[in-house]
Amino acid sequence: MLLTAASLVVLAAGPPPDGKPADPLADMTSAPTSWQDIRVQVVARTAASLGAPMSGRLADFPLRDGDPFKAGQVLARFVCGEQEGSLAHARAVLQEKREVLATNSKLRSLGTSSGLEFQVAVAQVAEADADVQTQSAVVDNCVVKAPFGGRVAGVSVRPFQFVAVGAPLIEILDDKALDLEMIVPSRWMTWLHPGSPFGVSLEETGKTYRAVVDRMSGKVDAVSQSIKVYGRLVDPVPELLAGMSGRAILDVPPDKVVPGQ
Repeated sequence: MLLTAASLVVLAAGPPPDGKPADPLADMTSAPTSWQDIRVQVVARTAASLGAPMSGRLADFPLRDGDPFKAGQVLARFVCGEQEGSLAHARAVLQEKREVLATNSKLRSLGTSSGLEFQVAVAQVAEADADVQTQSAVVDNCVVKAPFGGRVAGVSVRPFQFVAVGAPLIEILDDKALDLEMIVPSRWMTWLHPGSPFGVSLEETGKTYRAVVDRMSGKVDAVSQSIKVYGRLVDPVPELLAGMSGRAILDVPPDKVVPGQ
């Protein structure tokens, strides 16, 4: 078993009434010898590093490091006059081929056009339509939109800069869905399971929070005989940021205590 209800109350109690700062783990680390703390880090469940989908000059790069954004919001826009012109030309050719096909269709119904001419017109429309789709895809690359809502975690370019295809543009993450990540001895798998409660003390906030184990890695590191464990906070905490770290406090069975931890 991990933290008892009484222990979790101690975790959430905060500083004493006299206002003096106190170690939120004091009652845990000084009494039962089975209390053990493990390094833990806050990580974003969803994060991405977006690269340039095309080579070109940035016309608009509105966000800065730390800025929030919504799903579908424009993150970057390229100068695309040439690409848009190619798309307009492809659409004009498609319209021309469609009119030729319509004329051939009428002539065929009157018996004054061969089947070959009609089939060629059909193929030319299909070819022109494919060109339009190709050019549309190129133009779509002129705008980079956010695949999800969140916050900017880093930028690698500036407005009006020329970038090559694949060059890093921006790092983004979902700052609302955060996980707790820690590495524990693999032999703890006999008692540590999804749903097990534990406490988390974060250095950046100076506070301790209630959490539960969410899932465990699909493999054990055979060299270190350890396994990665993911947890989540019981209550939402808006002040947390990815990258914060601290200690996960667990009530370890006496026979599973790791010396030196």
